[in-house]
Parts: sequence; structure tokens; C-alpha cells
Amino acid sequence: MMPANRFLPEEWESRLEEIDLEIARQAIICKIALLEPGAVERVLHDDESICGASHKDAFRTLRGLLYMHFNEVVHISEVLSPEVAHDIAQRVRERLRHRVGKQLGDGAG
Repeated sequence: MMPANRFLPEEWESRLEEIDLEIARQAIICKIALLEPGAVERVLHDDESICGASHKDAFRTLRGLLYMHFNEVVHISEVLSPEVAHDIAQRVRERLRHRVGKQLGDGAG
């Protein structure tokens, strides 16, 4: 049985964007180039050595927000579709790139 969909796609997108904007803020505080390959995995593995600036509270918040982001995408996939979830996440990432520039890395590898 599929979970009930209580939000429109635009509302899901707004929720995900709020989470991702806070992820960007915390990554900037910690000076983590989060868009670089392997950076997210290092944060999720609790590897604080990735930080360019030590800030334990921001790192802990960042790590929790990354899990929240992934849970939100899974939920969107379940109530709408995996394709819609992918499209929403992609639009959010592009808007964040425009807002924060290269502060999170360029993700080029």
C-alpha cells in the first residue's frame, strides 16, 4: 500500500529545498566542498577530517540533515514516483548551485 500524498509536487520541492539550503549553510560553516566526489559519503561516515574548519555542532547538524534529505527523497519516490523525486532533487541542486556558487565545490571530480 502506497503512503498517502499530503503534498503537491511543488510543496515537496519547497520542503527539499529548505533542507538542502540548510545543508549548504552547515557545509559552508565547516568549509566542506560537499559537491566534490566522496564528500557526502565522508560526512555520512562521520569523518570530521573533511572539514576545513572545525565546528562539531555544524558537522553533526550537517550529517543529520543529509540523512533527512535522503529520507525525504525516498518518501517522495514512494508517494509520487522515483522519476518525480529525481526531477525535484535535480531542480533543487541547480538552484542551490546558483545561490552558493563554488562554495560547495564544483562537483567536476
